[in-house]
This record gives sequence, C-alpha cells and structure tokens, in this order.
Amino acid sequence: DMSHTTEQKAKLLILWDILQKNTDEEHSMTTQDIIAALNQRGISVSRKTLYEDIDLLNKYGYEVLCKKSRSNEYYVIDRKFERSEVQVLLSAVGSAKSLSNKKTVMLMQKLYELLGTTEAEQLQGIISVASKRNNERVYYNIDAITTAILEKKKLSFLYFDYGISGKRVYRKDKARYEVNPLGLVSSEDNLYLVCYHDKYGNAANYRLDRMDEAKIEQTSITHNEAFANFDIATYKREQFVMYAGLETVVELIFPQDLLEVAIDRFGENISVVRIESGEYIISATVQVSKTFFACLSTFEGRVKIQSPESGRESYKEFIKKLL
Repeated sequence: DMSHTTEQKAKLLILWDILQKNTDEEHSMTTQDIIAALNQRGISVSRKTLYEDIDLLNKYGYEVLCKKSRSNEYYVIDRKFERSEVQVLLSAVGSAKSLSNKKTVMLMQKLYELLGTTEAEQLQGIISVASKRNNERVYYNIDAITTAILEKKKLSFLYFDYGISGKRVYRKDKARYEVNPLGLVSSEDNLYLVCYHDKYGNAANYRLDRMDEAKIEQTSITHNEAFANFDIATYKREQFVMYAGLETVVELIFPQDLLEVAIDRFGENISVVRIESGEYIISATVQVSKTFFACLSTFEGRVKIQSPESGRESYKEFIKKLL
C-alpha cells in the first residue's frame, strides 16, 4: 500500500517534530500521549513500534531522553538554541523599527519555533515590540544589497525624504542613484547602506527605509583602490558613533555615579584612575568633533575635559555657540 509506505517514511520526522515542540526537561510525554499525538497527524502506531522508533532516533543522534515510571515518559532537550539565545534574537527583531509589523510577526514566529511550545508561550508574554514603520521595502532592499555585494554588482535605487505633508519627496526628480555597495550598518534603530559613487572619493550612507525600488544592476562595481581594504566596523565607529574628527586620546573627569555610563559610551578598553576628589579620570581614544561635544553636553557639565587643552578650548567654543 503506497500511502502506508509514505506514512512510515514520514513517521520518524513527525515523531521528532512532536517531541521537539511539546517536550523539555520540565515537560515530558507518556507513551500514550505520543501515540495520541501521532494519531492526530494520521499515523497509527503500537507501543512496541514506538519504542523501536525512539531507539532508532537515538541510534542516529536524535537524543530522546526517558524518565522511567509506570508508563515511560519521553522528552527532548537537544536544541540548536538556548532559550536565552532565542530571547536575545527576539528582542533584536522586536525593537528593529526598520522592519514592518508584518515582517516582525513572521520573523518572531520562526524564532519561537526554535523552542518547545511551553518555552515559546512563556517568552511571548515578556518580549516587547517597538512601534513599527509599515513598509516592506526594507526587507527587499536588504536582499538586493546583499546579493549585489556578493555578486560584486552595482546597485541602483530611488531615494526620498518626507515633506511637510508627510508625503514622499523623491530626490534628483525621481532619477535613480547608481552606487557601488560596501555593506550595511545599523545605528539607532535604522539600517544604512554604505557605498561609494563612481565620481566621488568618499563613502556615502543611505537609509534603507527611504530607499525605493532597489535593483541589482548587470554592471560590475567600479574598482576603487581607496575601498580595497574597507572595514565596515571601523567606518561605523567613525561615522555613526563620533563622526569624522581628529582621533585623539582625551582625558575626561567623570563623577563616580556616571562611571558605568562612561564605560558603556567609550568601551571597556579605557584606562580609569581614581583621583582625590573621588571622581575618576578616564582616558579614551575618540574622534574630537561636534558629535563628541554634543555627547558630552548631555551630562550637563558633570563631565569635564581634562586634556588636551585644545579639546577643552574647542568644547568651550562649541558651548558658546549653543548659548
């Protein structure tokens, strides 16, 4: 009987799926539970055959554990992802404002499937989701950009801003931008394409949620020696964290209650020295720029520049201009 043969072939897959979704260390299934679940999926099986099937799964590395009792109870703990790992991924997807609601739900559902049903239900109640922009274009733009980079092809797209009325205003009278893609950067809940134009020598950024109709061109990228060893991590640090400016070792005086903020802001590779006043001098390598000064100004005078003197003077000028 053909359908019976197909059913037998699929049986082990379905058995493993049932155990993966419904069991963990805290939740097991009795032999009877498993037989009933298989019945619901259109597969009838005897106790003896079920024991043989579970032995077969174990033999080939699909570990099914057994609690010996009046009726054997089975469970699976072998999953590719720990609950905490899935939680980190769920939080990232939930807070990514550049993803639409529809895509967020779809991605989160796939992540929940990495867990058993019980753990998935526990997490569903505690993962927050940010308010989203309702556009699907970001997802397709990511795909087009990634493909273009891998195939070393140029990328073209339309680019727009939002006018006063909230409607799109396309730049360059809706003419297409054509660029050589370098990579993707995430900054403050936005995704950016990093690329370079044929006629300019520096890298440029474009927000993915403002790109429209991204398309991979048949033309290969224009080779530019300046970008041969381009490092996207360094570029992000310089452009999106402190922006361009002279990179200098700066000494800053932080009060004790802001020490953790300093470490968060400037990284762990900083030197910290406690001084007599109970404050701390922190040495960090930063891009001395308006963005750096703007960052310091959020501390409302509680963080001071100790050195260099030129940095102190530039910061004073920055504050005078604000006044």
